[in-house]
Amino acid sequence: MRIIILSTIFLLSQLTFSQSIASYNTNATKYNENTKFVQIIEKTSFYNSDGIQTEIEHKNFNESMQLTSLKRFDDKNKLIWLNIYKYDSLQRRVRLDNKRWINIIGYQTKHTEYKYDSIGNCVQVDYNSQKQISNICQYFFDKEKNLIRLENFNGNGSLIGYETANYDYNNNVVTINQYNNKNELVNSNNRAISHSGDKKQKSSNKYNEQGDLIFYKRNWNDNDNVCYTIEYKYDKKGSWISKKRFSHIQTESGKLKKRKIKMTKTRKIKYSE
Repeated sequence: MRIIILSTIFLLSQLTFSQSIASYNTNATKYNENTKFVQIIEKTSFYNSDGIQTEIEHKNFNESMQLTSLKRFDDKNKLIWLNIYKYDSLQRRVRLDNKRWINIIGYQTKHTEYKYDSIGNCVQVDYNSQKQISNICQYFFDKEKNLIRLENFNGNGSLIGYETANYDYNNNVVTINQYNNKNELVNSNNRAISHSGDKKQKSSNKYNEQGDLIFYKRNWNDNDNVCYTIEYKYDKKGSWISKKRFSHIQTESGKLKKRKIKMTKTRKIKYSE
C-alpha cells in the first residue's frame, strides 16, 4: 500500500492529537494517480434545521495527482480557506501554507514543514501565525510504506501520545492502538484497509458497480434505525460528478421511510490531455 499524501485533520478521541493514522491512511489514497485530474471545482450543500450551508472548493493537481492548491469559498464567494502545497523531486510533501478566515479575528496564517530521513520516515513541524512551533509529529513506516507508528508532541517537544498500527491484508483489517504519554493504552479499534472492490468496511454497507458506497447505517447505538442512501451521476471517464445523500428511517422489515435530503455535491472536472 503506497502512501504519499500527508494531511492535517484533527483526531476526535480521548487524546488531543493533531494527526491520526486513520486520517492519514484515508487521505493517502483519496485520489487515484491514474485519474489524471488537473482541476476539480466542487460545490457542497448541507441541509439542516438552520437551512442550507454551501461551500465551493477549487482543487488543483500536478502530474503525479498531488494537490498543489485548495481554495474554499462560502456561499457569498468569500475565501475562507487556502492551502498551498510544495513537493520535492520525489513528490514528497515538504511544505504546506495555510490561510483561513476566522470570524471577528479575520484571516490567520500558519505553515507546516516536512523533513525525511534516508528510509522515508518523516518529521512534521507545524508553525503558528507568529512562526512559533505549535506541534510536532513523527511518522514511521514499514518496508511497504504503511504508516505503523505516529507520535504527537506539543510545541515544546513534550510527548502528547502516540498510535501504532498492525496491518492484516488477508482479512483487510488494520488495528490501531492509541497510547497516552505514559505508554498507557487508551483506545483500540479495527478499520478496513481498503473499501474498494470486494473489500467492504461493514457487511451492512452496500456499493454500486463503480464501487462507491450507496447505503450505510448510522449505528449510534443498538436501537438506531437511521440509515443513509447515496445517489451518483458519472462522467464518461467514470468519475462521479453528482452526489446526493439522503437520511431514512429503516423499519423492522427493512423498508426505508421519511426520506430527507442531507447533502448534495457536484463536481466539474478538468482532465489532463
